[in-house]
Amino acid sequence: MFAGAKKDLLPRRQAIEGFDAFHVIRTSEKDVFLVILGDNAEVLDRVATEVGSPWMRANVLPLLAGPPERHIGPIITSTQYL
Repeated sequence: MFAGAKKDLLPRRQAIEGFDAFHVIRTSEKDVFLVILGDNAEVLDRVATEVGSPWMRANVLPLLAGPPERHIGPIITSTQYL
């Protein structure tokens, strides 16, 4: 599913200015975190509305035990040039 996400979502990422990257992190057999990097909250809202919501509804929501949680915050420190 997530290999397909990379293929499906990469062109959409490139189409939204300020949408820097997304990372899928598996923390257990049943849990994953999707970390989306963008220039500001407006970009992240646009990504959620135009890209994430349609893809999540079609590919992820049927597999979830409950609704996904969404949190937005600034990067405090990173080794990656931002």
